[in-house]
Order: sequence, then C-alpha cells, then structure tokens
Amino acid sequence: MLIRPLVLLNAFVAVVMFSIGLRTKGGELLNIVRDRALLVRTLLANCILIPAIGYLLVHAFPLNPDAAAGILLLAAIPGTPIALQFTRLAKTRLAFTATMTFVLSLMSIVMTPLVIEAIPQTGQRSERPVLLLIANIALYIAVPLCAGLWSARRVPAIASKLAMPLSVIATVAFLFLMWETRIVRRSAFNAIRGGGTVLAMFLLLLLAMLIGWLIGGPERETRRILATSTGMRNVIVVLYVARYCFLGTNVFMVPIVYLSLMVPTNLLFHLAFIGWQKLRPTNVT
Repeated sequence: MLIRPLVLLNAFVAVVMFSIGLRTKGGELLNIVRDRALLVRTLLANCILIPAIGYLLVHAFPLNPDAAAGILLLAAIPGTPIALQFTRLAKTRLAFTATMTFVLSLMSIVMTPLVIEAIPQTGQRSERPVLLLIANIALYIAVPLCAGLWSARRVPAIASKLAMPLSVIATVAFLFLMWETRIVRRSAFNAIRGGGTVLAMFLLLLLAMLIGWLIGGPERETRRILATSTGMRNVIVVLYVARYCFLGTNVFMVPIVYLSLMVPTNLLFHLAFIGWQKLRPTNVT
C-alpha cells in the first residue's frame, strides 16, 4: 500500500471543499440553511427514519451480532464526505452540496455517542471517535471551505483558474483511494457474507437513496444530491467506532463492505441521472 487510505480520503475531501469554496459565495451557503422545510426533512430522514429502517433490517435478517451492530451504526450515522465525489459535479447546486456535507457531518457528532450507548454489544465507551470526528470536520471540511470562500473574494482571477486542476486532483485522489483499498474490501466481503448481511446492507443503501430522492423537493439536482448524501452513510466514523468500542470483533468489516456497495451503486445512479437529463430537459413545453 503506497499511501494510507485515510490520508487519501482527507486529501480528497479538503481539495473538493476548497474547490467548492472557490466557486460559491457565503450568502449562498446561508440561504440553504434558511430553507427550513428542506433542512428539517433532511435531518428527520437521516437521524430518525433511516436509523429506524436499519433497526427493522437487523431484525428481519438472521444476522450475527457483529453484522447487526455494524448495520445499526451505518444506519444511524450520516454525513460521509465520500459523497462529494458525485455531488461536487452538480452544476447549479454547489452551495447545496457543500452545506449538506457540512450539516450532515455535524449531525454525525450528535448521533455517534447516542448510537454507541444504544447498542448493547459495545465493548467499551470511548470519546475518541467523536473527538476525531470533530477534528476531521474542522480540518478537512470547514477550514478548506472557508479558505476557498476567502480566496474567491480576494483573488478571483486566480480562483477561477484553479477549479479545473483541483477537480482533476480530487478525481485522481478518489480513484487512488478505491485502488488502495481493493484488497481490504475484498477480504471484508469474504469475512462477513452469509446470513443476509450483504443483502441487508444493500437494502439499507437503496432505501436511504430513495428517501433522499423523495425529500429533495421539485428540483432534480437537489434530489440527486440528497439521494447520494443520504444513501452514503458515514463509513469512516463507523470504522472509528468499531476500532475503539468493538475491540476483538468483525464490526469494522461492515462499513468496508458498505463502501464497496455504495460507490458503484452511486456511479450507476449518476450515469443514469445524466442520461435522463439529456433525454428529458428541464424546460419542457
């Protein structure tokens, strides 16, 4: 392994958030938060409805305790920055992309300790996952976004020229991340398959994406962004929780397998969305 996956992920997120900051305005970000109806729907879906679906799934399938704990964690903790690989391509809703990434990441701070306390299999209580999460949100989401906004205001000529190179760098970092984790993801799949575990995770993914699409309102771009942001649960935080609270178990395998499911599923979804957009233009008379 040439580069640690977490380093690649952090670099990818920081570059994307900086790039979004270069192409948006602070007022646009605040306008998204002021859309209370959409914000409330998003929070209710991610923090109540999808965790409830996860609870139903772990009781509907004959899962072992490790698989059940991992799926409950995935269902309860939203906000993965990995969704940026797909949502950053939104042409008209960049500010919405950045705001949803930030808001859902903040909600994961709230949900993580709650779900740790709720799962009976937890081996030990640890504040370390939450502290790491707070640090990552500050360093790799908030700071790069603010730096991009500042640069766009101070040096707009340079900022406009950076967008394309940064997009290329982000794509390369993401592809390298998937390549570097291929062996780990294959091993995780072999370790946890059986008992309907993979099927339960796939159903969680599809149902979460469907919910995200339905709560997105009339705009197609908003629906697309919310479908991806809602379906792609916070696999990184679940890995943190598994590492520090479920020692000696295979809980950490579950988010690795979910990563293998959510990336190709969202790729197909976005390719289908692009094709649909071409066949069915927005302004239809």
